[in-house]
Amino acid sequence: MDLIATPVEALKDRLELTARRFRRRMEGLDRKSVGIALGSGAARGMAHIGVLEVLFHEGIHIDVVVGCSMGAVVGGCYASGMEAEAIEEVAVSINKLDVARHVDLVSPTSGGLMAGSKLSALLKELTGEKTFDELRFPFACVAADILTGDEVPIDDGYVYEAMRASSSIPGVFQPVVHGKRVLVDGGILNPVPANYLRALGVDLAIAVDVMPVLRPSEEQLGRVPSIPSTLINSFDIMGRLVAAPLTRLADVVIKPDVGEVFGAELWRAPELIEKGREAAKAAIPAICKALKV
Repeated sequence: MDLIATPVEALKDRLELTARRFRRRMEGLDRKSVGIALGSGAARGMAHIGVLEVLFHEGIHIDVVVGCSMGAVVGGCYASGMEAEAIEEVAVSINKLDVARHVDLVSPTSGGLMAGSKLSALLKELTGEKTFDELRFPFACVAADILTGDEVPIDDGYVYEAMRASSSIPGVFQPVVHGKRVLVDGGILNPVPANYLRALGVDLAIAVDVMPVLRPSEEQLGRVPSIPSTLINSFDIMGRLVAAPLTRLADVVIKPDVGEVFGAELWRAPELIEKGREAAKAAIPAICKALKV
């Protein structure tokens, strides 16, 4: 299967700002550089938080983060200065009522079922309106232009706006208009952007893949799902196929077992974060071995 994502060589010029920040970060450091790609997966991306916690406590220094969709949300918050534990506090506080409060329905003719303005406000609050130049380490995320089909790496401007664009699931959220670009969730082209890490030249590339193998319950079998469920499941099915060749670009792949969680079940953060911890702990020997070679 050919990669749908932008080839590594073609990415180098498009990630020039991130590459410059990455070189500055590594100046004078006598160790291998580590980059992590946090993949899309809607609610299942909460597992990224557990992964980051384990890497931090194991003394694995992350030098650059790239992300898509929920991976962009978690990665952007982490790069903005929030520790994994602080992100976890926010995540585990989410309940079904909180999810309902952030639903801002609009006319379906507007490009999505929800405006996404409440999501934007939350991301703005979490990142403190930081720009990419103000982050504690380099960060980039991926979106897709729904009009042209172009993959759009974002590493400039306000981080919360980039996170919002990268996580705009087509049909669920209204696209983000940026100049002549109409941006949606980058997961339709590049759900696990390990190719970004290769383009930046990191020594150790870690990919976290939270794309699911769908496991419907007995009650769900034979029942027609809602419009949001249909859109999210379609996105998941496609994303799983696209993610497979991308993860092969990483040196170490962490794949939390989150397949039985539906993408909108944000209130299941505690168990998702624990799944991330479990998968990260299992990957520590491979990471340590790669860093010592």
